Amino acid sequence: MKYPDFCASLLRRKRFKAKLKVVIVTMFVSGCQTTSTVSESVNNSLNYSQYYVWLKTLNNKQLISEEQTQTSSNTSSNSKSVMVNKGKLVLIYSLPNSTLHQPYKAKRLLNNLLLPEHFLNNENLAFTTLLRDQLNTQLHLLQKQEKLTKSFNENTKNANETINQLTQQLNQKNIDLNRVNKQLKLLKKIDQRIEQRS
Repeated sequence: MKYPDFCASLLRRKRFKAKLKVVIVTMFVSGCQTTSTVSESVNNSLNYSQYYVWLKTLNNKQLISEEQTQTSSNTSSNSKSVMVNKGKLVLIYSLPNSTLHQPYKAKRLLNNLLLPEHFLNNENLAFTTLLRDQLNTQLHLLQKQEKLTKSFNENTKNANETINQLTQQLNQKNIDLNRVNKQLKLLKKIDQRIEQRS
């Protein structure tokens, strides 16, 4: 029996047709699931470095609008979508020369984003790790600046108190000097009277 004749005889059997239909339907269903998973991951994937570069092109008004969009999108029930929005907020709050620059808030959100159960592709993981290192450095410098500012303010307060004390002492010395000058004048007058009598 030749191969085409064998295939034709198989197709005429009812059992084979039923099994073939099940296999074909299974292939279509699994193909649809694979396609939706791939398209979902493509739609939810975000290149953080490209998004950051795009953010740098926005003015403050546009940045505020983008922040509001991402904040309002955080109420979504899709956890992956929420994580993507939080990642965007991290980048918005990390922009150094914007009115929305909040490194402490960015670091808090970033720590949550880098938890082991959240999946980031290698490129985004590298970018967010670099961002975390930069934020750590920036926060360290801000803490150092706060300490220096506090120390400067305390020194300034101490210096002002010392100046006030010295000013009061100087005023008291001036008062004392005025008294001494008055007494000297009085003594001179007395001396002149004594000379005139003699």
